[in-house]
Amino acid sequence: MKCLDRIMELTDVIEERVLAGDWAGATGLDIERRQLLAEVFARDPGAASSGENRAVLEQLRARNEITMATVSSARQMLSIAARQLESAPAVVRAYERNTLQGAVSAATVGG
Repeated sequence: MKCLDRIMELTDVIEERVLAGDWAGATGLDIERRQLLAEVFARDPGAASSGENRAVLEQLRARNEITMATVSSARQMLSIAARQLESAPAVVRAYERNTLQGAVSAATVGG
């Protein structure tokens, strides 16, 4: 199996892991993929010059951009959820405070 074939197989699995939210798994495979890419260019600095290699590398670049956009979107959604969770205790306290004040006011008015 050619090194670029293995790189593309890793890319398939990385994409699956990212879609599943398995960040650690995707990261581990990405490290392996980077090492293989480094090996390709260490053995043959002109590896990207070959038409076949260039097409595979361009496909890899395009797929990587899509994956990075997916990761960025997930990160943004997680940040929003984290901010909501951080503010939840304050919202609950405000609700409880207002509910208590409402109950006290109703008792005072009705009493």
